[in-house]
Amino acid sequence: MTIPTWKLPPGVSRGTWDYLQSPHIASDYDRYFADHPLLRLDIAEVIKRLPPLDRQPPASPPPLVADLGCGTGRVSRALSPLGFRLLNVDLSEHMLDQLMQQSQHPAQNACLRANLVELDCLEPASLDMAVCLFSSIGMIRGRQHRQRFVAAVYRALKPGAEFFLHAHNRYHSLWDPSGPAWLAHTRWKSWTNRDWEFGDRVYSYRGLPAMFLHIYSRGELRHDLRKAGFERLEFMAINRTGDALLKRRPWNALRAGGYFVAARRNISPS
Repeated sequence: MTIPTWKLPPGVSRGTWDYLQSPHIASDYDRYFADHPLLRLDIAEVIKRLPPLDRQPPASPPPLVADLGCGTGRVSRALSPLGFRLLNVDLSEHMLDQLMQQSQHPAQNACLRANLVELDCLEPASLDMAVCLFSSIGMIRGRQHRQRFVAAVYRALKPGAEFFLHAHNRYHSLWDPSGPAWLAHTRWKSWTNRDWEFGDRVYSYRGLPAMFLHIYSRGELRHDLRKAGFERLEFMAINRTGDALLKRRPWNALRAGGYFVAARRNISPS
């Protein structure tokens, strides 16, 4: 569906809208990323951090995990067989259609077509865990919109529940041949264009000419999570190939290809 730029949902760029509306992106998604090591590593880390099934009150339903920017449902395919309920959220109708067509546990899966910036529909303190993987948070354009998303996740989590997310590392670009020039360009553009932020990137992707991604610094991500109320932040640096975590070293703020971050909602419901 073609709509005027001024009618795009908040936080959604023209390139992202085209991505979300493209049937071929959804139908080819799993094949395209079949061998991507990061998509195995993140699932393994999520499984380590799941709320325990054996500690649920008697007669209560299994824990509810929200996959925010779920795509075709790879998190659902990993967690549903373990007994978890999934709330799969994506703005792409094509992605959600693929998810349900492939699901072998439809009774454990609910789908919500929604913009990540507009999650006020989520019931407060209803989620046992939330995940936002493969830099889906970076697809939101505008820091105020990304902050609004993080705040909505905080409200929807139960006290003590965890938000697990992934973001690429802006300063890893220093190790790429064209990276320093890109850093200088995006910094300069952030000073001269009020609609551009340091870390924004627009690039060609799978036949789409203007895909958008905001690439975080560790400090920016920490600030936005803290602002929403999250505490006990745990940053896990990922190596440049995406197949392993790096040891905790100060210089990994530059070396890491990206980060997993585990952020916990305060125990107090206030």
